Amino acid sequence: MCELYCPVDALYVAPQVEPLAEVDEDLLKEAGLLGSYRRNIGWGRNLTTTAQKDSTYQLLKRMK
Repeated sequence: MCELYCPVDALYVAPQVEPLAEVDEDLLKEAGLLGSYRRNIGWGRNLTTTAQKDSTYQLLKRMK
């Protein structure tokens, strides 16, 4: 959740990293990975949420 709430997109949580693995912040910046999770799900100001595309959201919407 920290990556989602970071107001300056300074965090990147890699899904498959060994604990305490060394990370090259400059490489993450160049690759556009800092804040990428937040952008991908549309969380934050001036972003379009992708929640409505989620199949669970669509199913629950139809059940109402």
